[in-house]
Amino acid sequence: MRGECNKYCKFVSVVFHMKNMQINYISYGVVKTGGYRHEKCLFDALCGYKSRNTEVSGQLIRRERLFESLLGYIDLILWSFLKSNADINIVTARTGLSAILRNWFTKNEVWIVLHNYDEKDGKTEHMTLYYQKLFSWLKKAKHERFKIITGAPFWVQYFEQEQGLKNVYLFPNFFDLNVYEPYRKIKKEQTIFMGQWSTKNDPHIIELANQLSQLGYYCYFSTLYTQDVRLFNGAYEIICFESHETFLEQMSKATCTLALIRINEGWNRIAHESLLVNTPVLGFKRGGLGDLLKESNSEIVNSIEEAYNCIEGGLWVLPDQDFFERYNLSNTLNYLEIVCSNHSSQS
Repeated sequence: MRGECNKYCKFVSVVFHMKNMQINYISYGVVKTGGYRHEKCLFDALCGYKSRNTEVSGQLIRRERLFESLLGYIDLILWSFLKSNADINIVTARTGLSAILRNWFTKNEVWIVLHNYDEKDGKTEHMTLYYQKLFSWLKKAKHERFKIITGAPFWVQYFEQEQGLKNVYLFPNFFDLNVYEPYRKIKKEQTIFMGQWSTKNDPHIIELANQLSQLGYYCYFSTLYTQDVRLFNGAYEIICFESHETFLEQMSKATCTLALIRINEGWNRIAHESLLVNTPVLGFKRGGLGDLLKESNSEIVNSIEEAYNCIEGGLWVLPDQDFFERYNLSNTLNYLEIVCSNHSSQS
């Protein structure tokens, strides 16, 4: 009887001491990019992690638009300032500073997801100034409530050593391996997936597509924007896929996928997904993409000419199963334990 009473008392104690926690993920954009999927994975995983011992209310707050002008960006700052009022606020790089200012004198946390940072990627003058202010305020913070979350070891080292930031944590891009299994045995075709249509690509990639077309390859880019769709002289095509499933099916047929990015990349989810559907990747060692290529034993090239020679000679390999398991969706809690325990130990 006494044992049952003790159990009841412990249960009542847990219930009455359980705290409600609000977690907000503040996002914007007209399409769901790879960055969005990484941030959403972090949000979902954190809600699940915290709900083990706490009642969690998670809210995804998103505006389906872009903020490209200066006035639009001011609108974005004011909106994100008002919405960053939760116990933990997961925000993007461009809403990070307003979230910090909103919570400077509170006990709330701000998790800023910084996928990458390249001073040579063509930022506008006001965006360059913004990042300088963001890094400056992060350096002023003397506590663990303001965190940088990034997706590759390269960026952890960069933000810590090059920018002098503290409280930088790794949360990789994770994938549900079961989603990709059906595509791994699809028959290959004489196709080259040139990667995503983007200004981030090496400017000579079009020349490469023309050369590969002359070798008999069908070359295509993918895009998230319907206005990009077109066919260029029969040499290569830009496709906006109707669904993620059709995107994966087409990529699984490709001989290889190219990741020839001119800037320091965050990670490159497309390259990772390519490997998951058994399509090899060739790419430049730029930023987190370099980590991905090295860890997966993918072919690293230094020029368009090297990429052409590799494709012509069939020089590429696929990663072993350890690489896939390392980024399995089931591993998210291992990283969150590090982020959350470091805060609690110093609070």
